[in-house]
Amino acid sequence: MDPITWGFIGTLIGTIVGASASIVTTRINSKNAIRIQEGIERNAREERFRKFQRDNFLELQEKLSDGMRLIAKAFVVDLEHYKNTNDWASSTLSSELNNEISDCFREVSIRTERIDDDKLREEVRQFRIKMTQCLIAKSYESGKERMADLTKRFDEKMPKLGAALRKNY
Repeated sequence: MDPITWGFIGTLIGTIVGASASIVTTRINSKNAIRIQEGIERNAREERFRKFQRDNFLELQEKLSDGMRLIAKAFVVDLEHYKNTNDWASSTLSSELNNEISDCFREVSIRTERIDDDKLREEVRQFRIKMTQCLIAKSYESGKERMADLTKRFDEKMPKLGAALRKNY
């Protein structure tokens, strides 16, 4: 073969090798770009989830504190009624206080269902049940015991919510 043919064959092979290398490089870069984009999207999704949980825990802590304040207020109303009448069970709350308690409990229930941790969600549900039981005590002694138990549980629950909140930072 003459040198021109060898030159042509060399040029052809060089072109094929160069084009193949370019195609492979483009494919590798595309896969890496896709993987990086998926990572960015996954991180953004995780951050949105953590922000949602943080906001939920912050609001839940506020609502539980409000709930405790309202239950204490209801307990004082019941206690005043009991001192005046010596009858605990016949006490009624004002419609304003009753509505505040209902609204607070509704918010606590909504926020509770948004907790990702199943165990913590169930603990908060049980706490809300204890809050309700405190409100429907049938006697002074029962109300006083339930209020003391609720206060103790509240003091235990808040650090757990704080720990869950901090895990989402």
